[in-house]
Amino acid sequence: IDEMQLVVNPDGRQARMTLRDDRFVPSAQVKRALDEGRRVVLIDARATSDWLAGRIPGAIPMPFYEMDDVVEALPRDGTWMVAYCACPHAASGRVVDALRANGFENTAVLDEGIDHWRSEGFPIATGPAQP
Repeated sequence: IDEMQLVVNPDGRQARMTLRDDRFVPSAQVKRALDEGRRVVLIDARATSDWLAGRIPGAIPMPFYEMDDVVEALPRDGTWMVAYCACPHAASGRVVDALRANGFENTAVLDEGIDHWRSEGFPIATGPAQP
């Protein structure tokens, strides 16, 4: 897996995130970082079929039960990693816990999950990732 395919806005400046309870980041803050061209990794912790059906643009499919395959390819340069699911915290929380256990500090759970992102009218991508 190519690191550049994992990072949204790979040439952008680092995102700045303010977390609630040292864990949760609001959708609006993530949307703002993307709009500003900030460097971030978006992790969809749901099943890959759900990722194909609708995801935050640029998000990588990393179901919590398959994440070991992707962890080694993630950048270790302080890039923020935001995981989300539809639970809205269960699967994404497992991903963030595993990332933190692997030494990734700048990690967060999208507080409201993908359903809130969609209800806010924020962008959604579908189908296979475009090169």
